[in-house]
Amino acid sequence: MGPENLDKISEKYSQILQSSAWGNVKGAFGWEPLQVTVAPDSAVLLLKRRLPLIKKCFFYAPRGPLVDFLDPERVRKIFAAVRREADKHGALFLRMDPEIAEDDEAALKNLRAEGLVKSKKEIQHRSTYILDLTPELEKIKSGFESKFRYNIHVAEKHGVKIEQRADEKGIEEFYDIYKETCSRQNFIIHPLSYYKKVRSEIIEKGRGAIFTAYCDGLPIASVIVFGFGARVWYMYGASLGSHRNLMPNNLLHWEIIRWAKSSGFREYDLWGIPSNPNPSHPLWGVYRFKKGFNATLHKFIGSYDLPFNGLLYKLFDRGIILYQNTVRFIKKGTISDSLSE
Repeated sequence: MGPENLDKISEKYSQILQSSAWGNVKGAFGWEPLQVTVAPDSAVLLLKRRLPLIKKCFFYAPRGPLVDFLDPERVRKIFAAVRREADKHGALFLRMDPEIAEDDEAALKNLRAEGLVKSKKEIQHRSTYILDLTPELEKIKSGFESKFRYNIHVAEKHGVKIEQRADEKGIEEFYDIYKETCSRQNFIIHPLSYYKKVRSEIIEKGRGAIFTAYCDGLPIASVIVFGFGARVWYMYGASLGSHRNLMPNNLLHWEIIRWAKSSGFREYDLWGIPSNPNPSHPLWGVYRFKKGFNATLHKFIGSYDLPFNGLLYKLFDRGIILYQNTVRFIKKGTISDSLSE
């Protein structure tokens, strides 16, 4: 099946991380994208990664598979197709993090019937706020927390200007700000080439945009959003610490919402908050900012694994957690990360 089949289904489900474009991005940075389509209504983008030292690999399906999880027959068919791919490629396991609500017992029952088990590690955040874009703009704005609305006016009062762009300069300006943001918050960052690939595969093809805030011509904050199906995602955000008092991020997101609504999108996924927020969490500031949108909280089941080789899966699972914790401690001085709950 070609990418058009996968994209037709991923657009129906509004899941850009299950699109061929996302597969192309990840394919340039150590993953091999594999597309599996079952009948006309179920599909999965599998990202294949080779394991060091052994001639094995594992699969990752970000926000997939795309299937009606309440239909046991459809669920059986998609995982049967995944198992056939695993046999061909020598995969140890599949890791997936679909958008199944954490209290959806019927869907979880169908997953467990296929042999899936809860993963010890998350790849994506399992909680997010999603803002409904269908009301009138002023009604959306009036729903923000009062401080959030006030900060929009602060940015406007100080002459902050927002530009939407899709060019390479926009990515370079974003990355310059992002480097400072990640250094300040002790986050690990991809190389510039990664975000340039995001631009060429997603933004240039009309499935996203860069929004940048300027003060007196200086870029002071920038956001990359994806738009696919009915949804827009706040994927990457950055701001200079020196200009935080101008509140550019509030105005940035208000302009993104205006653009998204005028473009026909129906929801804005703010993409990633702690499931159990507290002031000691690395994303506490992010959580407080996103809470200001007064959007609907969604909590998903998180990562689940489908082992294809039980013994090797257990050995790998223990080893990779130890490895990740060691690398994180060397780079950051801590084994906790932003995915902790």
